[in-house]
Formats: sequence, C-alpha cells, structure tokens
Amino acid sequence: MSERPESNDLVIVGGGMVGAALALDFGRRGWRVGLVEEREPAAVTADTPYGIRVSALNRRSEVYLDDLGAWGSIRATRVCPYERLAVWDDDRPARVEFQARELGPEVDHLGHIVENDLIQWALWEQLGQLPSVTPYTPAAVAGLEPAPLGATVRLEDGRRLHGRLVIAADGARSRLRQAAGIPIDVHDYRQSAVVADVRTQLPQQSITWQRFADEGPQAFLPLVGQRASLVWYMPPERARRLAQGSPEELAEAVTSAFPSDLGGIDGVVQQASFPIRAQHARYYSAPGVVLVGDAAHTIHPLAGQGVNLGFRDAQALVRHVTAAAEAGTAPDDPSVLSAYARERRRDNQLMQSAMTAIREAFATRCGPLPWLRQAGLWAAQNAGPAKRLALRYASDGALL
Repeated sequence: MSERPESNDLVIVGGGMVGAALALDFGRRGWRVGLVEEREPAAVTADTPYGIRVSALNRRSEVYLDDLGAWGSIRATRVCPYERLAVWDDDRPARVEFQARELGPEVDHLGHIVENDLIQWALWEQLGQLPSVTPYTPAAVAGLEPAPLGATVRLEDGRRLHGRLVIAADGARSRLRQAAGIPIDVHDYRQSAVVADVRTQLPQQSITWQRFADEGPQAFLPLVGQRASLVWYMPPERARRLAQGSPEELAEAVTSAFPSDLGGIDGVVQQASFPIRAQHARYYSAPGVVLVGDAAHTIHPLAGQGVNLGFRDAQALVRHVTAAAEAGTAPDDPSVLSAYARERRRDNQLMQSAMTAIREAFATRCGPLPWLRQAGLWAAQNAGPAKRLALRYASDGALL
C-alpha cells in the first residue's frame, strides 16, 4: 500500500502570478495551502535586468495586490503608470483616446505597466511570511487521483498531495487540466507576437497605445525611464525571422514600420516571439478540481487584460469558497464550483469575444470596413457615456 498523501485544505498547482495570489489570499485567511511550482522565482530588484514579459495592471488588480501586501514592494521596485490609452487605425485620422481624468478628478491613472516576474516575486515574498502555505518546488504534476473529498495530486518525484479542493493555476498548457480530462476550445489567430524591450529616445511616457497596421497591430507599453516594451503582431514566419535575427535588424524594422508616436529607439535590449491563440475550457471544474487564469481561458493579448481576468478569477473563487465554508459546505461541493464558473465564464467569454471581434474587424483592409472603422472610432471618441463605460471596464474591470 502506498503512503498516505500529505494533507492540505487546498492544493494549488502553479505558482505564477494568479496561483501565487490565490495561495496568499487563502493563506492569509487561515487555510492550509500546498503550492506546487516547477521553479521558485528569482528575486527581482531595481537593479535586475528587465523581464521581457509585462502586464498592464488595471486599478482593480492594483487594489487586489495591495490587499495582499504585495503592491508596496512592486511600487518600490519599479512600475510605470499610464494615464492615457490611445487606439487608431493605421495612418487614418480618426483616433480614440481614453484619459484617466474622464473617470473623475480624483483618478490620476488608468493602470501600471509591470513586469510579470516582478509581480510573481512580490507575491512570493509575502508567501514566505505565511506558515499556512507550504511551497513544493521544484515540482511538477504527474497525475491526478480521485478521492472521497477533493482530489490528490501525484508529483513526478513520487510525492502525493491531497486537498479538499485542487486548483489548476498552471497556465495555458495546464497539466492538471489535462489530467482532469477537461477539454478546451481553441481559436488560432494564425499570427505571432514579436516582443521587444527597447531603449527609447523619449523619456517615460504616460500613454500606452495600439495602432492597427496592415500587417497587424502594434503596441507601445511604457517602462521606467527611457525604456519601453513593444509588441508587434505579424505572420508567424516573419515573426520567427525577426525574433531570431540581430537586435540591429529588429530595431531597423521597428523604426521603419512603427508610427512617429514611438519617438524613435536607440536599440533593442532583448526580443522574443510567441504564437497568438485564444482558448477556453469547456467547463471550469471536474470532481475535486477547479480551473483559474490561463488554465481556464486565454484571450488575444490586444488589450493586455489576461492577468487582470486571472486576478478576478482568484477573487471570485476565494469569495465563493470562503462563503461556502462559513455555511458548512465543502470547497469542492458542485454547487460552489458551479457558482464560481457561472460568474467567471460570462466575464471571460465577453472579453474573449470582444478581443476576437476587434482583431477580426481590423484585420480586413479592403472594402467598406476601413471606412466603417473610422466612423466607429470617431463615434467612440465623441460618445461620452459609452466611452466612460468602456474606460471604467478597462480600468476597474466593472461596468457600473
């Protein structure tokens, strides 16, 4: 007979931004949490070289991170606030620009651009102060075993961890989701994103922008000082060539293709590419298991909302599970997981559909659509209530 598994209230597989936030949230409430992560994050300081993957944290996510005790450390290290967000179609005149002050005189920013590695590290710093959270790292999932209550995770090193609820927060290629037998629906955009960390000729800007060009969208995300993160969507083969070429070649391509709003670059510090696709789990739970973040859904990264949706998943799951516990209901009860799934699927599906619709609409460069897009952008710029509604959703993740 095999040894009894190590017992926890909850087992979270995946210690990235969303998984670490969940572990911290539950741990601060007194739950015994086992956190499984393939590699413990490295420390990030103000002198650490920039990570190439960044997120546009909205104000709601900032409040959540502050509640978890991590935002102070993030801000003290390095963040770049932005107070404006602009969108336009190639070099055509219509342009919509959102400004923080449209939400009220007390609102001075829409969000912050922050490195993913820094967010994860700040959360793990806080986890290190919680005896209720036990990290299992380095560790990887080998399988999932049913249990009378919750489920048991089997690790590759032979250890077995039981939780009254097992949470899959292990990303888009989630091993735990696969082990639970949960299928996904995939939409391949047949595009890749080239991401570049660049030195800019202009100092830190207070705006993040997106231009829809013939080849694909181009995005500017400001970083601290004269640095920026650029995202350039294009056909996969061209993306591969640019990402694998020299920094000088990529700098020349960016200079010739990006709009004058960029202000010019003095060099590419690092570069990478990755394929773009959206996916959505057909259901968010299986017996004893529930999905959060990219394990449940990924969207086109046009608006940089992925991690914000993941944090909203985390907040919703904590709220439903803790309310159930107060009522004497087990965390893996189907009614609890169904309530969580109903709430989050609507929001996630809405954002996924919106990003796909925007991407498809701007991908068409002939016929009447370019003129219709111009009319739509002009209307968006001048439609006060509707514009504020969209702005509030982007900034706070709420429509009211």
